[in-house]
Amino acid sequence: MTRFYLQVYGPVFKCAFYRYFTNMNANELLKQKGIDSNKPVLQISREDALMSIMEAVNKYCPNVKIEKMSKEELKSLIDSLGDSIINYHPEDYHQERSTLLNYSDVLQKYGLIDKELEMLDFC
Repeated sequence: MTRFYLQVYGPVFKCAFYRYFTNMNANELLKQKGIDSNKPVLQISREDALMSIMEAVNKYCPNVKIEKMSKEELKSLIDSLGDSIINYHPEDYHQERSTLLNYSDVLQKYGLIDKELEMLDFC
């Protein structure tokens, strides 16, 4: 049952679970250790994110014309890379491929074909 809750609620549940048993929260622990709680852990510019996505597109789905995407679609695609960075390792473009797979419906409007979609899938 605990495993189910960890999957559903993720970090929020883990933090509450940890605090319940230790009587301490993350901010208190950081303060106690003298660590700046406001400093970001992951920082990547949109330019860097787009560069890595474009590398994966060139390798796995060269028919996709990213430059034809709308501003909103492109921004959403780029910003979604953050979730993939957290969830996947960087080898073999898994982070970028996950991002592209999540947006495959949109990318099909811009040239993604079934063969390329299969190449993106790393499972």
